[in-house]
Amino acid sequence: MTIRNVREHLGEHHGKSASFDLAIGSELEKIRRTFESLEGQSDDGDAKKSYGAGKDAFAKLAVAFNEHAAYHKKMKEACAKSDGVDDLDKLQPSGVSAVYDPSKGIRPVIRAGQREIPGATDTMPQVDSAFEHLVKVDE
Repeated sequence: MTIRNVREHLGEHHGKSASFDLAIGSELEKIRRTFESLEGQSDDGDAKKSYGAGKDAFAKLAVAFNEHAAYHKKMKEACAKSDGVDDLDKLQPSGVSAVYDPSKGIRPVIRAGQREIPGATDTMPQVDSAFEHLVKVDE
C-alpha cells in the first residue's frame, strides 16, 4: 500500500470524480439527442410534448454533470499547484482503524445478557445507585 499525503489523495479524488461526471454527462447528452430525434419525428402532439420534456430534462442533467466535472477538474489542478503547501504534505493517513490505549489492552464492552468476563468489571464504569434499576439484569 502506498501512503499518500492529503494533497495527493484529494488530487486523485478530484480526478476520478471529474472523469465520472464527464462520462455521465456524455451519456445523458446521448439520451437528450434521442429524445430530440423522437420529438422531431413525432406527429402526435402529446407524444411530441412528452419527448420535448424528456429532452429538456436530460439536457439539464447533462449540463449539471458537466459543470460538476469542470469543478472537480479545477480542484484537481489546484491540488497539483499546491505542491508547496506544507500542511497538506505533512498530513498522512496512519492506518488507524481503532482508538485505544495499548498499555491497558483491549477493554471488553459487556452487552445486555452477556456473561461477565473475569477482570473486566474492574475497568467498566460504575452506574450510580439511583440508576441501577435501569441496567440491572434479573437472573
